[in-house]
Parts: sequence; structure tokens; C-alpha cells
Amino acid sequence: MQTEVLLAGFGGQGVLFMGDLVARSAMAQGLHVTYMPTYGVAMRGGTANCVVIMSDEPIGSPVMDTPDIAVILNQQSFDKFQPLVKKGGMIVANSAMVDADSFTREGDVRLVMAPATDISREVTGREQSTNMAALGAMLAADTTLSLEIVEETLRANLDPSKHALLEPNLKTIRAGMAAVTSAAPTS
Repeated sequence: MQTEVLLAGFGGQGVLFMGDLVARSAMAQGLHVTYMPTYGVAMRGGTANCVVIMSDEPIGSPVMDTPDIAVILNQQSFDKFQPLVKKGGMIVANSAMVDADSFTREGDVRLVMAPATDISREVTGREQSTNMAALGAMLAADTTLSLEIVEETLRANLDPSKHALLEPNLKTIRAGMAAVTSAAPTS
């Protein structure tokens, strides 16, 4: 099993932090991992994305051409990266910033829309946890990583100066999961 994940948005949305958390969680779960961040010259407001490859076998290269999963937080990244997602793959998109009408891969790629920015505002009163809501949506839509491992990894690796953000981030992850689970079709 190898799962390639692309996480994308603009600088300041916590894309690289989310990718680091996914990579560390995968390692804690016993998987082999590569993590490769990329960001524009002007980090805050510029483009930011990262690639995380998780596998139960050694990984030959950190380079990815066609992700299995893309977690996308803004329209610009959605437009740029949706064509790259592997046929049969999945896109988790922040519906607060991505127009579902711009989706061109229907029948080819699964689209999971979650209002990550709105969830962050509802849970924390701020937009800074948009990344955590999107991560929760991904966890609900794909079973590669377990919520428990992600929560343990966040607890173990969060900078002590940001410890006050731990519980709000955990609540936001769970709210992102709940948004996807409650929106899932019942048939």
C-alpha cells in the first residue's frame, strides 16, 4: 500500500504544518514516509504545498506526479492541482474558498467538499484552524491514518509555546470529520 497526498493552499493557511502532522502521524502509525514542502518566495499569501508519501514498504523517491489524495484549501490551488490527481483518487476541498462548479473531474475523481474555513470560525472563532478542519475531512474520507494517532502526534509535537491551541485544534479536526461524515450519502 502506498498513498501519495498533496496538500495545497496559500502561505499562512498552515499547509506545511498540516503536511508535517500527516507525515509524523504516518510514521507513528509505523508507515514509511517522505515529506517534501514547497512554498513561494512570499510565504504568507504566496502559494504553499507539500507532498507526503506514506507506504508500508520503503519509498523509492519523494517525487510525486499523480497524488492519490489532494487536500486543497483555496481556488488557485484547486485549479492548478485537480488535473494531477490520479484517476480514482480523491480531492478534499475547502468549500468556503473553492467553487464546486469549477470541478472538472466528475466520474473520474471523488470530490469531498468541506467548509473548512467556516468550521474553523465556528469552533475557534478564527480562521487559523482551517488546516485542521480540512485534515479532519481527509481523515473521515480516507482510512489510511487513524484519528487517534493524529491526535497523539499533535499532542506530542505541538510547540510548547502554542499549547493553548491544542484543544481548539483537536476540536476542529473532529468537527471537520463530522462535517464529512454527516454529509455522506446514506445509501
